[in-house]
Amino acid sequence: MKNLELALCDTCDEYILKFASYLMDNMDVGIHIFTTTEGFYSDDSDYDIAIMSEDFKEISEFRPKGVIKHKYFLCESHDNEDANFIYKYQSMTNIMDEIKELKKVKCVGASIHNSNTKSKFVGVYSPTCHELQLPFSMALSQVSKTYGKILFLDLEEISILPKLLGKNNERNLMDLLYEIDTNTNHIDLSEYIRSFMGVDYIEPFINPNEISEIDSESWIGLFELLLKMDYDMIVVLFGRTINGFEKCIQMLDKLYVLGKPGDYFKKGQDIFFNYIEKLDAEINLENVILPMSASNLSDNSYQIEELLQGNLGVFVKKLLSANGQGMKENYG
Repeated sequence: MKNLELALCDTCDEYILKFASYLMDNMDVGIHIFTTTEGFYSDDSDYDIAIMSEDFKEISEFRPKGVIKHKYFLCESHDNEDANFIYKYQSMTNIMDEIKELKKVKCVGASIHNSNTKSKFVGVYSPTCHELQLPFSMALSQVSKTYGKILFLDLEEISILPKLLGKNNERNLMDLLYEIDTNTNHIDLSEYIRSFMGVDYIEPFINPNEISEIDSESWIGLFELLLKMDYDMIVVLFGRTINGFEKCIQMLDKLYVLGKPGDYFKKGQDIFFNYIEKLDAEINLENVILPMSASNLSDNSYQIEELLQGNLGVFVKKLLSANGQGMKENYG
């Protein structure tokens, strides 16, 4: 059965992102976020359900393209008893109870973790240095948190992760690697862990030269340490081929290889896959051609929460869903 596609529309970023986060945690649906009436008006997609604040009511009647099967309006007054009007400031559970189409949707699955399996180790690498490799990895972590506890590790030599999140930690990945090499006692990983939207992460490198100074034994030691932690999945973004890269990727359960449309970028993908073949290693590879870039995402796309739960998040969710069903599906 095809998942329902939902449009969530509200000019209040904080409210609509919390709404989207709740849905992603509890419902198996496709989610599209709009925080401006202009962006919603110019969008030509079809939606099974649109849940929108009253600011979007008029514009929804005059969209030149795109069909909306069912509309619900979030109102700010308890007194509005009109059909399909829902009081906005109540619990999400109560709001969901008033949307009859969602009652037929299956809830998300339980944790993938059990006592008989180790943590899943998933990597992301882009021979073309795709500008969305960091957001893709974060979206992959976000979607996967539905099924368990996730740790995200950003191994880019120049990472904008702290800038995107607006947070800094005194201890970063370089400090952790140093402690692994020098400390024979128990390492308290909690000193390095921070969380964003329910996903744990470790602050990446600050100095772009640092990553080249790490030898393969240190990387292996880091990965082995993380695999002993209480995580269902560890998502690793490889920004470059680190020392011991071939050994590290053979520890992965899966490696997503990101590319771009076009013959020039395809050649880079082909060279990388030839390299993997020469390793003669059993690596589960997924070739992902992202049908989007940082230049053609929807309005306000550079707010990282909207990126992760908007078009890119939907693409990743459908990618994982298609893999689970043994099929491929593109979304643009």
